[in-house]
Amino acid sequence: MGRRARELVDQGTPIDSACRIIILEDQLEEAQRINAEYRRAGESSAPPASASASASA
Repeated sequence: MGRRARELVDQGTPIDSACRIIILEDQLEEAQRINAEYRRAGESSAPPASASASASA
């Protein structure tokens, strides 16, 4: 059993719930990682703010 699962069980969380919590935490971490990648990709492909401001003036 993983350390996180042990922590949850030691706090009184049923084992099936602890496993579900860990799965959801892992999914959240992965979604946040993907979101950060999309943000970085969007920032690198967007024109600089000063260039877009002068182009619209």
